[in-house]
Amino acid sequence: MKQSYVIGIDISKSKIDCAVMSSKFELIKENEIGNTDLKVKQFIKKVLLELKLSESDILVCCENTGIYNRPLERVCVELGVDLWVEHPLKIKRASTDMRGKNDKQDARRIAEYAVRYNDKQVLFKEPLNVVKELNVSVKIRETLIEQKVALQNQLRESKSHDKKEYDLLFQGYKQILKTLVKSIENIELKINELSRKHLEISKNIDLMISIPGIGIQNALNILIATNNFEAFNSAKHLACYAGVVPFQNQSGTVIKRDRISKMANKKLKKLLHMAAMCAIRFDHEIKEYYQKKVSEGKNKMSVLNAVRNKLVHRIMAVINRKTPYIKKITEKLSENEMKVCILT
Repeated sequence: MKQSYVIGIDISKSKIDCAVMSSKFELIKENEIGNTDLKVKQFIKKVLLELKLSESDILVCCENTGIYNRPLERVCVELGVDLWVEHPLKIKRASTDMRGKNDKQDARRIAEYAVRYNDKQVLFKEPLNVVKELNVSVKIRETLIEQKVALQNQLRESKSHDKKEYDLLFQGYKQILKTLVKSIENIELKINELSRKHLEISKNIDLMISIPGIGIQNALNILIATNNFEAFNSAKHLACYAGVVPFQNQSGTVIKRDRISKMANKKLKKLLHMAAMCAIRFDHEIKEYYQKKVSEGKNKMSVLNAVRNKLVHRIMAVINRKTPYIKKITEKLSENEMKVCILT
């Protein structure tokens, strides 16, 4: 084991439960503290002092709870302490005893998991500042678009069935829609400015969108998920993270169809699905592959998943080679077709 002690942490919105455990599964200390930078820093420093340890002697492990993780992530980066942010389902399935459940027990289970599977630890790495800004900007854009679409859907439905209601809704939403459209334009300009300001990010985006089917939004979200490709070193690793790798599903003589794991980045998977649909329409090679496999009797969704996997491998190939994808059929695409593909 790399570290002498682990701290298993169960995170909630306002507090975190901590369990300090040795490499021999001895429970040393348990505590409940507030989920703030100051409280977390004080606790970790206290543990280091009491056990007479250096920062490299401990490993902090927690489940991925999104934004609630941020105080712990910031403190660990500042103190130079190793942090392992694990998928909650992995920890749950690895637990040998699931009788009873509370935050204290969850912290112990996380600590036990970190000791048992220490050799499989994947350490947290703080994203680049520009990647963090892009992430927030992309979230803002998505939220604004959702609000705009929701209002437009109400208007469309009422227009076809109740003209009076439509007039009232239009008067009420007219100004809001104008504001939303303007806000979306502004945030898209900001995203473009951020992505072009950083030379390496700009180059990686251009490399990705050179692949038929991969558009600006696909490229941005892949770049954010991979921390500008610093978090992944192979296409297989990224494909597994995106949930496009089928795994065997059999037991004894019972052999079922290969299944995709639910432990995946669902947003990335959804975007790759849209990219695959676009590639099937506009990439001659992919289109032939899809039609051939379907004609052989393969399940359409299985073939579509294979196309998603191919796109991930193409993305990693252009990033590693630092050269754009060579389009074999660009001349055959009309200007409108290329626009559909690029904006996906």
